[in-house]
Amino acid sequence: MTTSADTLNVQERIESQPMSRYQMWVVFLGGLILFIDGLDVQLVSYIGPKILAEWSISRTMLGTIFSSMIWGLLIGFAFVAPLSIRFGHRPLVLINMVVFGLATMAACFVTEPTGMIALRVLAGVGLAGVIPSGVALTGEFSPKRRRSTCIALIYCGYSLGTMAAGLLAGAIIEQYGWRTHMVIGGAIPLAIAAFLYFTMPESPEFLVSKGAPPSVIAQLMRRIAPDAPITPQMRFAVTDARESSMAVAQLFSTGRTLGTLMLWLALFMNLMVIFFVLQWLPSVFRMVGYSPADATTAATWASSGGILAALILGPLMDRFGPYRVIVVLFMVGGAFLFFTGISAHSAAILATSMAFVAMGSTSGIQKCINALMVFFYPTALRSTGLGWAFGVGRIGAMIGPVLAGFLFDRQWPVEEVFNVYAIPMVIGGLAILVMYLSYREAKAAPVGGAQPAAAE
Repeated sequence: MTTSADTLNVQERIESQPMSRYQMWVVFLGGLILFIDGLDVQLVSYIGPKILAEWSISRTMLGTIFSSMIWGLLIGFAFVAPLSIRFGHRPLVLINMVVFGLATMAACFVTEPTGMIALRVLAGVGLAGVIPSGVALTGEFSPKRRRSTCIALIYCGYSLGTMAAGLLAGAIIEQYGWRTHMVIGGAIPLAIAAFLYFTMPESPEFLVSKGAPPSVIAQLMRRIAPDAPITPQMRFAVTDARESSMAVAQLFSTGRTLGTLMLWLALFMNLMVIFFVLQWLPSVFRMVGYSPADATTAATWASSGGILAALILGPLMDRFGPYRVIVVLFMVGGAFLFFTGISAHSAAILATSMAFVAMGSTSGIQKCINALMVFFYPTALRSTGLGWAFGVGRIGAMIGPVLAGFLFDRQWPVEEVFNVYAIPMVIGGLAILVMYLSYREAKAAPVGGAQPAAAE
């Protein structure tokens, strides 16, 4: 560890010690941040049947509303998320969570698709400033040997958010209307932002890199490492200093080109499928004859597959490496999408079980790829790498719901639509396989500090 009588390397200190209670607390806060992402993904899907009837719009237009938030995410991931390099993770999370919450609440005033689309774009910009910083902050407080598990665990928050949206819909929409559903869905992130204001720390790496007062860093490090011999005169250092440049070109330097492209392709394919399933599943269950209450219940239970995935995949990645786990998940997810389609007209318990495994697999892929990116990119590029990868991936998320609406408007059977979405799973699995075959022999970080995830 790079220490002397008056110097302590904060990154190496985090690596050298068991995880403290405070580090576990930060993981919990990361899960709370990701809870908002899951809540938002599902929030609008449950109002789909209501606005479809109230506004007399086509399913293609409904798919456009579902995916409109992605435009905001693309803007935010490209231009807002990288600002954490300059301003830190904490202010980006707090400010953008407020933007997202207010934009979601304002949906209660719209009476036509254009207004809803505009607000969903604004909500997407806010959400884009929250997600990469939440993931990166968790990674920077976690030692590498536990990082896959910690990042997978915070995605329990994502899955709980999708379930919470279903529970909220079941309790609110039929009795109080979809507008009340959106108001409450927007108030939740505002309340969480207030809680985070008092409880969420800034990254120690950012504080050191930006020359924060040593007393501030010392106070944080005493929480992270209560047993560390921190003196009032101590100086603090980092191994990988943050760079002020946010150029995306750095993601393609020093051996990262193939990895960056394969990560983008895999995220594109997986998010295309995730957003189709999450946002169309309640409507699909209604289309095959479920009652509103049964459709909401089935979709909510199916979305809980992501929680099981989060609990088991982190340790599996720590044991076998992320590449192998992700490739297997892509194959399993594709198979169970096929099974979900052919079982949709069967007993509810069968269809829900197939969807449970499909959603667990696709959600698990997202958790694993996010962990892989935190390993792959060095500290200086982490927010930029995550932000651009999320942005490119969300193009797939934008296409997913719209394509489904287009196919349903043309009277495609449910089972055939699900078959179509099994194809991206195969492509995504091949992308990660290519990455695995290219980086598995890497024994050290490329020039510039990138650290490919272990393939073993």
